[in-house]
Amino acid sequence: MDAPASDAISSATAPVVLVSGATGGMGAAVVEELARSDATVVLLGRNAARLERTREQIDARTGGAGRLVTYETDINDTASVDTAVAALTAELGRVDGLVHTAGDGPMAPLEETTDDMWQATFNGKLLGAVRLTRAVARPMAAAGGGSVVLVSGIFRKDPDPLFPVNSAVNAAVAAFAKAVSKDLGRSGIRVNVIDPGAVRTPLWDEIAKALGDRTGATAEEVTAQVAGQTPLGTLAAPADVARLVAFLLSPAARHIAGTAITLDGGATAGL
Repeated sequence: MDAPASDAISSATAPVVLVSGATGGMGAAVVEELARSDATVVLLGRNAARLERTREQIDARTGGAGRLVTYETDINDTASVDTAVAALTAELGRVDGLVHTAGDGPMAPLEETTDDMWQATFNGKLLGAVRLTRAVARPMAAAGGGSVVLVSGIFRKDPDPLFPVNSAVNAAVAAFAKAVSKDLGRSGIRVNVIDPGAVRTPLWDEIAKALGDRTGATAEEVTAQVAGQTPLGTLAAPADVARLVAFLLSPAARHIAGTAITLDGGATAGL
């Protein structure tokens, strides 16, 4: 169900950025980082109450920095996405940035996966990226350009047998970004991907527990083991992802396009 935007902004200078998955660990961190830079940030999600709660929490932490807008939309539905982007563009005047952090896949080796698992992850993460990018491309082009950042995952570069769904979807997200960046770049729109490794979010805590249940370890032991396999000796924090997102959205990254950036503390062995 779509809902009208709240706390509308009429700023001639502050960039307008849409963030999908804004109530998740990484999404909320992105919203907070952008708010601190005085951007107008639109929190997208399906649960109006969670969106408003997240907005209030971030507003309190940042002391009211930036401007936060909530808009209830379903990235699994094309009409919902198109309606949201059209309404927000009309209300806020333009869209300068898009950050897609929504879309989680299951931990399940191939024999445990179901068609529903595959379809749900492709629909939310990959097709969500397609729907959102397609919807913002026109207003961005009309305004002279913009930046799209798709937050995917390290399994794009280092596929894992426990996460075949995520591995396939992450590779598809990177291929999509590479393909459309060559087209949209002519309109001044940059499309890039961030591939985080393990990030210490509530979702990671669930994954660590599930991994521990399979191996007889505790979630804390799993987290310590994964951190120990990272040269820097620690997991990424959501703020690490958020700061990289903010950089890619900024004019400082004006010549970075069609690129997938790994953010894993050096854990991946591949070049």
